[in-house]
Amino acid sequence: MPAVDSSYAYAYAVGRVRALERRLIDRSKFNRMIEATSPGEVLKILAETEYASAVAGLESHHDFEIALREELGRTFLELKQMSPRPEIFDLLMLRFDIHNLKALFKAKYLGIDAEMLYPLGTLPLPLLQEAVAALDFRELPPRLRRAAGQVAEEFDLSRDSQVIDLILDRFLYAEMINFSREMGSIFLEDFFQKQIDLINIKTFIRVQRIGRDRAFLQKILLPHGRLAPEFFTGLPGDSLETLAGELATSEYGPLVEEGIRQWLEQESLARLEKLADDFLTAFLQRGKHSPFGLEALIGYLWAREMEMKNIRLIMVGKINKLPNEAIRERMRHAYL
Repeated sequence: MPAVDSSYAYAYAVGRVRALERRLIDRSKFNRMIEATSPGEVLKILAETEYASAVAGLESHHDFEIALREELGRTFLELKQMSPRPEIFDLLMLRFDIHNLKALFKAKYLGIDAEMLYPLGTLPLPLLQEAVAALDFRELPPRLRRAAGQVAEEFDLSRDSQVIDLILDRFLYAEMINFSREMGSIFLEDFFQKQIDLINIKTFIRVQRIGRDRAFLQKILLPHGRLAPEFFTGLPGDSLETLAGELATSEYGPLVEEGIRQWLEQESLARLEKLADDFLTAFLQRGKHSPFGLEALIGYLWAREMEMKNIRLIMVGKINKLPNEAIRERMRHAYL
């Protein structure tokens, strides 16, 4: 694999993305959705956008996730087709395979229905379903085969469903970091490392809530971030105030301070989740005006995903009759 692509290789794709960005839902339209009186009215507003064909066939507003999955799949396909390195988008689609495997393993071992499955991964969903049902992973790619086999072995020994998430998350982020290093993309590696750091910060806060020890924390932290697992396990006193103090002068300082404050007041990570998404949006916006790089493609994909997350927040809010301000405060910043 070549170390670094010529930035000019992305010139055509970046031009396409610039045109697509103009179709992103803007703030005024999101405000209309928030002020809408019903979920059905939100769908009518969506019918004025790129989501028109996806929402047209919905039988009920409760089926809005179908439209979002359809649009997300279309976005991945567009970007993969226009990119000079389509394998980058295979890598990003791997998380849907991992999501599906987690859901299928939990359904098998816990006797529950598999939560929402995505037909967007790199592998056919029936293949994953058959592999987990039979605990036969020979048809999976080698590294994923080993990870799935490890899940089955560890669960058989411990009967702890937590191993499903632990093993598969470690596999996913190791693949992302290794790919970005093989590609020689500092941008991608930085993006993935920031995601890992933010996941570990939220993990640390959750572990503090349930009062587990450092050995447990060490077990569930993800490696490969800028903040090593030892940073978290080595914090004196393991307190949230100590975490905020240690990160105060880092790029994560403001979001950690505000996120912990809400956690202590309301025992909710909702604010931190929003701030983490907005932090990554701001990071990607820095490369938004790069005329030739991969940054524009990844930024557009993230923009679409945040757009869909905002639609989901609005629809769930309307279905559950939440006040408009409660919906508004959860909305992610726009990439535009």
